[in-house]
Amino acid sequence: MNAQSGQYRASMVPQVLTRPASRAFERTMVGASPDPGAGHQPPVSPARMGLKRRLLLVDIAATAGTFLTLGVLQVPGGPPTRRWGAALLASVTTLFAMHLLGLYRSRRCARRAQEAARIMVAILVGGGVLVLLDGWSGGVAIGAVTTVGSCALVLLVLRWAFRHWLRVQRSRGRFLRSLVLVGTNEDAVAVWTMLHHEPELGYEVTAVIGDPPAHPPWAHPVSARTIDELPEVARRTAATGVLLVANALSGKEVQQAIGLASSNGLHVQICPGFRGLGTRRVRHVPLSGETFLYVEPGRRPLWQVTAKRVIDVVGSSVGLLVASPVLLSAALAIKLEDRGSILYRQERIGVNGHTFVVHKLRTMTPDHGYDLAELALLNERADGPLFKASHDPRVTRTGAILRALSIDELPQLFDVLLGSMSLVGPRPALPQEVEQFDPDFCRRHTVKPGITGLWQLEARDNPSFHAYRRLDLLYVDNWSVALDVSILLATVPAVAARAMTVFRHRPGN
Repeated sequence: MNAQSGQYRASMVPQVLTRPASRAFERTMVGASPDPGAGHQPPVSPARMGLKRRLLLVDIAATAGTFLTLGVLQVPGGPPTRRWGAALLASVTTLFAMHLLGLYRSRRCARRAQEAARIMVAILVGGGVLVLLDGWSGGVAIGAVTTVGSCALVLLVLRWAFRHWLRVQRSRGRFLRSLVLVGTNEDAVAVWTMLHHEPELGYEVTAVIGDPPAHPPWAHPVSARTIDELPEVARRTAATGVLLVANALSGKEVQQAIGLASSNGLHVQICPGFRGLGTRRVRHVPLSGETFLYVEPGRRPLWQVTAKRVIDVVGSSVGLLVASPVLLSAALAIKLEDRGSILYRQERIGVNGHTFVVHKLRTMTPDHGYDLAELALLNERADGPLFKASHDPRVTRTGAILRALSIDELPQLFDVLLGSMSLVGPRPALPQEVEQFDPDFCRRHTVKPGITGLWQLEARDNPSFHAYRRLDLLYVDNWSVALDVSILLATVPAVAARAMTVFRHRPGN
């Protein structure tokens, strides 16, 4: 499941599924059996079928656990057998409603808000069954409300945990969906690069159709030159879907590819070539029955700029108040470990290219004493100017914990309050890093740097500089208050998930 920060999934591949070609794809959440009426049946791996079963078990645990406990304990009246039967039927009804609402289909769950709304509808149906079978009364109504609310919370949390687990697995190359990429122009190369550098998105290009570019980035050879060979190529590479790069093909070729994919049970996704354009700015506006898209202008109204500053001031003030015990405890731990300074100050590049001093809790040894050439060998971001090492020897034991929990970033709330940073924005880069940025990437400095942002949310643990660059520019080009709020709301569970992952894979665990 792609997850984006939810509906702000940063992707140059909008998941546009053509209606006939998506019949097989829509039957499952992660690639279960295609429509039995399709001509060609793409292979279905046991791993993908296992994903659907795992998600179903998660939902069963959530619904049965809440309805069979709270539904029995909180709803008064009636013999025990009647209450247990009502709770069991309510749980089954909820699961069946979730199935009917498409909550086991990938494209339904790609939008987090839509998924949450459909979950609520399904649970309300189950809650209605519970009330009807137990008989209407004030006590039954109150118990049903408690049960429905608890079930919704448990379902959303467990589904979030499942999504995070799946994202981690995909970042390691597991449970990827095989695609045939149709098109070989510049946009096709950009799409392939994105999917290759960000496996957590869940896709793997196993074949390419089209005239090969002069220097193709993919290691495997171009599988075919003509669209006529699409069914054979998909069969040979065990692909279950097709990704069309629309501006690399003529209108006739697009129709041909969709027709061949539809008749062979392959799902179809279309990349229109809108690189850097967020999904919220694109509207489906049909014209005379044909598919047309409207792009909202990229404006920054004064009220949104003002609202962003208000959110920064209020959010940083409240954050400092709430985090003060954590800051004091962290400061004490840093001081006790090596008697060094508590804060770390560093010059960074901010809005409009101006320098400012960023503040963090110190997480490294006061006297590094390490050879820079040796440290360079640990760099996991070899494709760009940034440095990232999962096991940096300079990090102290206390510092490793602070980093895993992102506590070391808390002093930057003072920077937000003073106006040199924002709660949400691209991370402030070092001057020596900015010197290596291309002019287009320097557009990131048209907004204030932030404590959290789209890159931190979507690909913080991804060592690819390509992901860092793409997500920063996507944020800059599509910034809005709504986007900031969604990122802030998603940051806490993202930090918690990252901390769990880090501690689970620490040496000795």
